[in-house]
Amino acid sequence: MRNNETGKLNMVSPKGKMPADKKEKAGDFSEGKNAPITETENSVTYLGVELPKGKGGEFCPKKENYGHYINDEFSLELQKKIATAFKLDQAILIEGGTSIGKTTTVKKMCADLGWEVYYKNLNGATDVEDMMGRYIPNPERKTANEPEYKWADGPVTQGLRKEDEKIKVIILDEYNSANPNIVIRLHEVLDELEKNGEVVLAEDASERVKVDKSKTKIIALTNPPGKGYLDRQPLDPAQLRRWVYQKEVTELPKETFSGSVDMMFHLKPEVKEFNLEKFLNSNENEIPIGELREIPGMTEMVEKYKEFHQATKELLKNRSIAQDQPQAFMYDDRMEPQRVLKFIQNFYRGDINAVWKEALKYFYVNKLEDKTDRQKLFELINAIEYAQPVESKRKGVDREKKSKPKESPEKTPEELEKEKTLAEIEKVRKRIEGSPKVPDGFLEEKREELSGELSEQIKIAKEIFGEKDVLGVEEIEKAFSIKVGRKDVPKIPFSKEDLEKAKELGQFLILRVNKDRSGNPLTMARTKEMLSDEFTREKKGKITMSDSYSKEFWEDDPIAMRWALVSKEVIPDSTSKNYFEQTEEVVKYIRKEKLISPEYQEAIEEFEDYAKFKFSGKTKEEISKLLGGSSWEKYAQELSELKINKISRHTPAEFLYDILAYFQKNGERLYENMYIWTSRRDSSGKLVYVGYFDSDGVSVNSTQPDYSHGHLGVAFSCSL
Repeated sequence: MRNNETGKLNMVSPKGKMPADKKEKAGDFSEGKNAPITETENSVTYLGVELPKGKGGEFCPKKENYGHYINDEFSLELQKKIATAFKLDQAILIEGGTSIGKTTTVKKMCADLGWEVYYKNLNGATDVEDMMGRYIPNPERKTANEPEYKWADGPVTQGLRKEDEKIKVIILDEYNSANPNIVIRLHEVLDELEKNGEVVLAEDASERVKVDKSKTKIIALTNPPGKGYLDRQPLDPAQLRRWVYQKEVTELPKETFSGSVDMMFHLKPEVKEFNLEKFLNSNENEIPIGELREIPGMTEMVEKYKEFHQATKELLKNRSIAQDQPQAFMYDDRMEPQRVLKFIQNFYRGDINAVWKEALKYFYVNKLEDKTDRQKLFELINAIEYAQPVESKRKGVDREKKSKPKESPEKTPEELEKEKTLAEIEKVRKRIEGSPKVPDGFLEEKREELSGELSEQIKIAKEIFGEKDVLGVEEIEKAFSIKVGRKDVPKIPFSKEDLEKAKELGQFLILRVNKDRSGNPLTMARTKEMLSDEFTREKKGKITMSDSYSKEFWEDDPIAMRWALVSKEVIPDSTSKNYFEQTEEVVKYIRKEKLISPEYQEAIEEFEDYAKFKFSGKTKEEISKLLGGSSWEKYAQELSELKINKISRHTPAEFLYDILAYFQKNGERLYENMYIWTSRRDSSGKLVYVGYFDSDGVSVNSTQPDYSHGHLGVAFSCSL
């Protein structure tokens, strides 16, 4: 859930990959395939949401009519939203500007799926009979004994009638231009379709039409009321509650328009692979409620959801959100929980936090237009998190003492006094800095000088790499607004030859420091905290997608002070491989590039002994099965603790520190479209991966050691 707010590679099955019977249907992620739309003989999948194909018919759009359709990121997201409602058998209403592609997208999807389309524009001239049907002169009448008139279904009635193997979509365009009597008539249709009941055709001698929401889908399309659409009236919120309301843009973002034009002129290819955070993988069968409630954490998540729902209602009531949206809506006490339940039944795949966050984003956040309003709800959603309790394995008093949570060592009175003094100094400093009467240079400190040898090393490094790719003492101080004690900085442990080789391999040199501004250990959480105000003030985007991460690597895993050589891209051949195979590629990379040192040699020998003992004679498939089997947690621990992974892979804290420092100095985002697997595990035992540093922030998540994907590799981090 970017779940995430919850992470971007989060929708995986309990074993970290899709079930074998789903691979060909929705894209084999374990093999690194992440095409946004995949098609088989029986289904089409839109960013993981799988829909069955229909029989087709005369009302089915022809695929060749949509050869011009551009599958850019916006269009793919729109298709996923529509597919989600269709998957859940829920009526969907999309509000958005003219020419963003609402109608075309629905018809294009129906052409893909072999579904029939029954279209009706509900402009002011349309009446109920145009929609439901009427009696017309009988064109087949030949004698006076034959009826003079015969009944003709309207498009809505045609779409409601069930036919073997056919799936039908009723498109109601310009819905907010409809006459009130049409809207009231559609209420009856929607209510009966929701309960798979019967629609009574009062227009035709009260014929009863049995309806099935799995065979008939309804989608309404509207332009925003006002905002240049003066003939569009806002819908009654009580009326809108019958629909899954999705608020789209009034006009396409400039980058979307620009990208689609480039694709149209073949200046850039259509999207063939897609950011995995956008995938929402559906289950083949809906999970029964009886099984759903047995899932660990479901009870806790339901309680948190109740609080979230009430909080969103209060925000809406107080006009803290949606105050500029002309279309009023509500977070309905009956409909929203039912929809969320249906979503979880269809999309839960082993990650309870991810599926809840995706559900709340779909039904709550997507009703909002303003980015600030959406962010307010994302912050509430990020607080909805189930932390799996860690089982205690205590054995006697001594064992119990060791099992207690780690506590900071008790500080001496002198240390406490020092902290108090530093805090007071910082307060005074900020007060003085805010005063217009401070003389220039008053706050400048006389800095310590670097040792002659270290200063010379940094000079040589900059001659080799250039200014851009050396982040030394001054660069780190500027990036994080901290003071680095010169006497604490170690000498660069790499030779001139090492640096020249690193330059050749596209790496950069960085000094990692171990203390924040107040002298506290520099963890992942503290690194984010130091820059949060600046990123908000200067509109640099988010730093991470969430603050709700496992304490083990978020708060309890500080950075060590040392120099590191870091690759700006993942090493070759490290994607689409599980954790063990990636480690093999690290070894190959070290040997190929002749990076061997005594420490690396020792680590490689340890790994090879481990591989021989654990996996000798086994095929790749057998190894992957072991890594994802019942002992996956044991393998995750063993692999992460191998020395080769400790000295060549980042910790999550190191990764965040490195890319933030590089971004602060150069304005360039590294790993904007790639994840890297780290050497750390979270509280559940899964291996932590990080990446996709875009404006939504770094995604942080975890999965099992058998997982693989085309956007998950290894960033080489050498910090001997």
